[in-house]
Amino acid sequence: MNIPATYLPVMPYLILDNAPDFLEYAKKVFGAIEQYLAPGEDGRSIMHGEIKINDAIIMFASSNSNWQQKTSGMFIYVESVDRVYNAGIEQGGTSLQSPAKQEYGYAAGFEDPFGNHWWINQPL
Repeated sequence: MNIPATYLPVMPYLILDNAPDFLEYAKKVFGAIEQYLAPGEDGRSIMHGEIKINDAIIMFASSNSNWQQKTSGMFIYVESVDRVYNAGIEQGGTSLQSPAKQEYGYAAGFEDPFGNHWWINQPL
């Protein structure tokens, strides 16, 4: 199997009602880097987008009449749970689990304004 160097064997693909705002949210909260962006014909929507968070790739696109919104839950390792959790809430997210030490690490969870659940973990 010859997977392109910029991809992984499994990557989430989100269909979002407000994909452009999701892109900005991901940049502010996770420090996501825009890897690829194909704008929609209307100039506002995103036909296909890709962001990179550390080594992870998340693909996304704007919803339309053929493709309804499909959100997801994601588990992600971060360098600072407190920083990412607080940024996620400050940017309009809602808490699912406050930061706390767990047996598997220091962890928290929040829902972004687009319906995705982010389970963030900082290994101990």
